[in-house]
Amino acid sequence: MLLYAFVCCQVPPLTHVHEAFPSKEAGDGRERPENAAVAIDFRDAVKAQITQAVLAALLERCGYRITRLGIEELFGEVKFKELAQYREMALPEQLRYLPDLLVASAAENRALLVEVKYRRSFDERSAHSLFATLDRQRKHWPEAYAVLMIAEPFVIDGRFHQDYIRVLPPHATTRLIDQSLPPKGRWRRLPRLHDVFKALSDPGGNRALADFVTHALKSLAGL
Repeated sequence: MLLYAFVCCQVPPLTHVHEAFPSKEAGDGRERPENAAVAIDFRDAVKAQITQAVLAALLERCGYRITRLGIEELFGEVKFKELAQYREMALPEQLRYLPDLLVASAAENRALLVEVKYRRSFDERSAHSLFATLDRQRKHWPEAYAVLMIAEPFVIDGRFHQDYIRVLPPHATTRLIDQSLPPKGRWRRLPRLHDVFKALSDPGGNRALADFVTHALKSLAGL
């Protein structure tokens, strides 16, 4: 029921996935055929929309101001073009690689570009996949942060948001593939959500709200 509520209340139309636009790959990494629609697998689209909505709802509840970015937000028609048609548009790469969100503080004296990435788990394969994707994006947006979400944490039946959500700061992309640490060590080395978004650490119970959204993330493993 929680997952259903998030979808109904927070998710815009389920045709958007940001990563499909720069990479033009299928959900399993295969090159998409030229006559394929730009949008990727429907299940991947749902997961991307849910994770973005979860983060946006949580940060807004803590007072942050959220603006959705991305080429598909600014120019929605690209969602319906075939791959060949999309390539003919020759959009600037900076536009194609726009991060998902602009997150401003409640006082609007600080703003961060934020990319949201979901993987079922954080293992060697997903770490390298995330590195490849974010390394491309950060060539154009080097100051962007990435919020990483997983459905299967290293802690069995984890109850806290840091088990499911971590933040990759700018200029730290290589932490994802640091071979001196196993995936579990790399994950634990990444900042927690409230380390970056300080409003989550106030005494008003916002960290408890962050822990609450872990139920939605766990549900994604079954999709």
